[in-house]
Amino acid sequence: MPARTITVFRRLRRVLPVLACAALPAVSHASHEVPVYTVNAAARTPAALGQALRAALVRATGHRQVATDPALAPLVAAAQRYVLGYLPGRHGSIQVMFDGAQIDQAIRAAGLSVWRPERPFTLVVLNPAPPRSEQDSDATVINQAAEARGLPISIVPLPVRDANGRLLPAESLLATVHRFSAEQLLIGHPVQNPSGRPGAQASGSGQLAPSMPAAPPYGTGASGGAGQSAVWRWTLVTPFMTRQFTGSISAGIDRTVELLAPPVEATAADQISEVRVHIAGITTLPDYARVETMLAAVPGVERSMVARVAGATALFHLWARGGAGTLGPMLAGSPRFKRIAASGGLAFRYVPAEQELDAAPAPDELDVSR
Repeated sequence: MPARTITVFRRLRRVLPVLACAALPAVSHASHEVPVYTVNAAARTPAALGQALRAALVRATGHRQVATDPALAPLVAAAQRYVLGYLPGRHGSIQVMFDGAQIDQAIRAAGLSVWRPERPFTLVVLNPAPPRSEQDSDATVINQAAEARGLPISIVPLPVRDANGRLLPAESLLATVHRFSAEQLLIGHPVQNPSGRPGAQASGSGQLAPSMPAAPPYGTGASGGAGQSAVWRWTLVTPFMTRQFTGSISAGIDRTVELLAPPVEATAADQISEVRVHIAGITTLPDYARVETMLAAVPGVERSMVARVAGATALFHLWARGGAGTLGPMLAGSPRFKRIAASGGLAFRYVPAEQELDAAPAPDELDVSR
């Protein structure tokens, strides 16, 4: 074995055990706790409080339909019983604080899911930037959509393309995003006719498609309206995956929440359970950090920790919705993880983005019985 490789392994054996049994730090800074049950209210009347509670229910679950769900109608009708207090809002408005613990309990009792208030902080980039005359109105629409769905965001003017107009690699984009203490990136690109013009296709692998068609001027799209009525192509880049959506200016927020929030109806299959995942092929500290971040960013994973490190293999304990039956196919669907045979639990080999699956030979089996 080359001397350099031996040195790397020695360093890993010294450093990685220190991290074992510790909560993953890679994305903890990138999640923001949303004040789900502090919402705007038009007044302190029963009708206004009921409307405010409907808004809180949408934020608590991530799903709009719960606002009119008959199973929650008694809860809404008794909204005043759950008021903890009031705060002054902007421009003379008021905010109402509801009893989140009691309402969460009522939501679950109705057979519905509750979305954790710790949610990934998302940077939103409009590229190309809208004209100055439309910037404020576009930002207002996006911020209102994010506030309504309970997704913490910030709209920022980050560079997302190279000198040739091609989207930067996902890892480069995420490195910039993480410097802003955010976890993921949502890129909005106005298009004139997404059904009739060729566009980039996202693979869901965490790798961005190479390019997208040039954007038409704002306000001159197929809809004939301003930025809010134009058609947009949205690209969501997370440490685990890349997804594309096409729709209105708020569609990016809506589809992102649909990916992240638990299914509206709680079922036994959606219960949080612990899953043991062995990841082989971790040969450098940057690889280890990437694997940490990717696992913690898998949709449905609520918590992650390192249980053991042995050589180039790490054992992770993940608490995920749906358990191994849901988590296994998600990991297997990513080109960054190649499933390998194991004597128990889930086992994968990490494949760095710059390598092909067969570029670095590794055992096809892994003993995970210990």
